[in-house]
Amino acid sequence: MSNLKYEENTVITCIVPAYNEEKNIARVLEIIIQYSKFDEIIIVDDGSKDGTVNIIKRFQKQSKKLILLKNEINLGKTAGVKKGIKQALGNLIVLLDADLINLTKENIDSLILPVMYREVSQTILDRAGDRVPLWGWTNCARFFGGERCFWKKDFADIKIPDSGGYLLEITTNLHYIYRAQIIRTIFCENLYTVHQYNKVSKLQGTWNYLKMSYKILRKSSILGFIKQILWIEEDRFSIIYSAYRRLYYLRPVIGIIIVITNLLDGIWLFAWLNVKPVLLLLESWSMKPKYYIKAIKEWWLTR
Repeated sequence: MSNLKYEENTVITCIVPAYNEEKNIARVLEIIIQYSKFDEIIIVDDGSKDGTVNIIKRFQKQSKKLILLKNEINLGKTAGVKKGIKQALGNLIVLLDADLINLTKENIDSLILPVMYREVSQTILDRAGDRVPLWGWTNCARFFGGERCFWKKDFADIKIPDSGGYLLEITTNLHYIYRAQIIRTIFCENLYTVHQYNKVSKLQGTWNYLKMSYKILRKSSILGFIKQILWIEEDRFSIIYSAYRRLYYLRPVIGIIIVITNLLDGIWLFAWLNVKPVLLLLESWSMKPKYYIKAIKEWWLTR
């Protein structure tokens, strides 16, 4: 992993869109300013009304690579990402969300490496935190992670309006699929994010997710959703996806295997990731009460 950045003339730009992330963004900035392979780090503040900008400016004093772009009003994630990419000097783009929990340099390496060495055209980090909620068993959340790596020239061909909002991910996925470009998701058992229902009320957060899901389904159609299942490969089962792409006459059989594998994997991880914290708590009966309460609180906040 230490010999990662060796494709000639490769410049890596990391882009982090942020909106009202004063409680979360410092965790991400602490990691990325220390990540030596980033040549440029662009934070796009999308009209935040809290202390997000002040935190970014504080980190700018620690890293000359960190650039702050500001929108005076909130324009949405898609507009923020497009603004960052337009400004980027890099030809390899890394997108990271501002609310990640437990991000490591190893996670970033695993995101960049397959694209850098032309194994795939785009990568997506599959966060364990997206497998924990009620919809986690479907194994579909892995398609829509915000942590991505791709070549800037490929993104330039995607037609999506600034008002695209959270349709950025599904639009990008379908663009790559219809052009036979390989996307790979990479499961990260350590990686979580602050969900909508932890930022706002449970009711409002759930409603936001329902609206987002409806828009995604409308954009993709049932056929588009099936294509994502069959063509966006899961890193632990890459050999099956490779066989699906190459063995044309066996695609009906291999396609069924892929669907079943995805479903079983989704159910297993959903069960394990929800049971695992309970098992850890049961092992902690000897902990002092205040530490026990803290452990329960941390587990609940990362669900």
